[in-house]
Amino acid sequence: MARRVKDQNIPYVEELIQKIVADSKSPVDGSPSIEDLSNAGIQNLIGDQNKYKVAIANASPEPTTLTEMQQIINDVNGDRAYLGNTKLVWSDEFDSDGTPLDSKWDYDIGTNNGWGNGESQYYTTLEDNVKVEDGLLIITAKKENFEGANYTSARLKSQGRYSFTYGKVEIRAKLPAAAGTWPALWMLGSNITSVGWPKCGEIDIMEQKGWDKSRVSAALHNQSSSGNTIHFKEVDVPTSVREFHIYAVNWTPDEITFSVDGIEYFTYNPEDKTELNWPYDKPQFIILNVAMGGNLGGEIPSDFNESSMQIDYVRVYR
Repeated sequence: MARRVKDQNIPYVEELIQKIVADSKSPVDGSPSIEDLSNAGIQNLIGDQNKYKVAIANASPEPTTLTEMQQIINDVNGDRAYLGNTKLVWSDEFDSDGTPLDSKWDYDIGTNNGWGNGESQYYTTLEDNVKVEDGLLIITAKKENFEGANYTSARLKSQGRYSFTYGKVEIRAKLPAAAGTWPALWMLGSNITSVGWPKCGEIDIMEQKGWDKSRVSAALHNQSSSGNTIHFKEVDVPTSVREFHIYAVNWTPDEITFSVDGIEYFTYNPEDKTELNWPYDKPQFIILNVAMGGNLGGEIPSDFNESSMQIDYVRVYR
């Protein structure tokens, strides 16, 4: 009896699983389809296709077998996995006093001509501006003459240390109380060095104006709108400078949702996703800083001395 040769045009299950994972991370609506999942041998496809897409894209580690893929589908059907981004994959709890961990944080240094926003500070790595103490990262903006600037502060970034595509970021922080300070917890596309801004995409998890310490905002910057972006919303946080709050973003292939203390207040989800309005299918890194003055810091009072942002932790879930 002659040996049967496998048809090389028929993809194996492993290849189908790989394609389903890739399609799930694509911004294209409707992919992978229910038919794609069924063709791979997945059963019990009674749920919502979009929920399957999000759960597969957010799975960590990525499913590589039919059994692992089926478990994701079963979890979605049981309304457990669609919560999404629930597995802690990276964090800094700031447990060791001294300098922030070099393995997790790099710095921007200098004035960079106001960082494109008319800012007044010189970013340093000095202990007076950035340190870990009593379980907190403390970023302090100070009034002092330094390298031609009138103020100093610090700007930490995970660039070159950690970046990711899709996930939930939670940052528990207490914001600086002084007028003129512009605290920010945000992210930039890792490809900024090759494509520039705003093409790389920016996700502002939390920013606060220097003249209104009772509210915070979230925003998106991309080629469809940047600078004074239309993709923006504010929310009241009356105790932002007196108490710690959890500022978070949940980023999936379909939408980006912002919350404070678990209460969602802004979702960005353009129906027709293009490279202009959705560069958010590529890795981003995290930035923590306190700026002085500029577009959102506003006028700095003459009696300003120093003011600090305290961060309890930064956590990334996938």
